[in-house]
Amino acid sequence: MPQSSLVTWVGSAVALLLLALCGATIYAILREPARTRIVRWPATRLIGVCVLAGMPWLVVWLRVKQISVSVNGVGPFIGWLLVGLLVFAVLILLPLAALLALLVWSAARIRR
Repeated sequence: MPQSSLVTWVGSAVALLLLALCGATIYAILREPARTRIVRWPATRLIGVCVLAGMPWLVVWLRVKQISVSVNGVGPFIGWLLVGLLVFAVLILLPLAALLALLVWSAARIRR
């Protein structure tokens, strides 16, 4: 049986971390205290949150066509992993939280 490389282990760990971050975001938004706060938000705040969550995607859409990174060691590798986690948070977790807040707010308005 062939041994798994370090890259495979690190990639698996990062993938599990990203899934855990998505789960934590969903849990944080759908908890009862967060839902009660979101329901009391005015529509302008919710629109502002949705616009702010979508703005990073404008940067992605208008970005330079090619991004090149050179990693020569463990330190730069960890640094780029942290940058990747930050980008994931801004591009995925922030819109996910805004979408869930919109769903919670809308469901509460429909129930009234």
